Amino acid sequence: MPKTTQKSKLEAAQEKLNTAANIPDSTPINPTPIGSKTVHKASTFDPSSYVATNLFSDTSTLPRTTRVDADKAIQSISEKRETLRLVGANLQLNTDAYKVGSLSEKMNQANITYQSDGINTQAKIVGFENASVNLLIAQSKLGQTQEKLAHQNIELEGLQAETPLRKLYWTAKLSLIESRISQVELAKFQLDAKIGAIESEAESIE
Repeated sequence: MPKTTQKSKLEAAQEKLNTAANIPDSTPINPTPIGSKTVHKASTFDPSSYVATNLFSDTSTLPRTTRVDADKAIQSISEKRETLRLVGANLQLNTDAYKVGSLSEKMNQANITYQSDGINTQAKIVGFENASVNLLIAQSKLGQTQEKLAHQNIELEGLQAETPLRKLYWTAKLSLIESRISQVELAKFQLDAKIGAIESEAESIE
């Protein structure tokens, strides 16, 4: 089966940049991987190899270039430098895009933290409201207990006010009983006296 190749995100981004800048398709620039053993050797110019040994004749070993060829080469090099400038601008653009993306991620993290704090705040509000309800319930129970205490105090005051009246009642009742007992005893005494008188009269008649 033929293998299907998928474009990497870097290649897709490069194509979009090339399309936006009207740059024709070219070989993608692949960055040198970390750990690569490739060594880039820059070209150097050694003046001692090209100096004229005789100032009065053509003794330099520099290669010959016509003015037309030099102008063409310089124009080509200038255009390549513009290409590098464009690549550098795109690299800077990509760098800025990643920086903005990083700020976006930090914003998302801050948003998550904000929402988490909001949930914690709501939880604390619910706890506060629950505590407030419990306080109202406790206050209601306290009010009911206080009313029961007031009822008990009223009943106590009534009993306390009734106590001297009950004392008077029992004192009067005892006095009445004592008075009746005295009357009974007096009547008995009077009856005994009459009986004795009658018996004395009877004896004198005999």
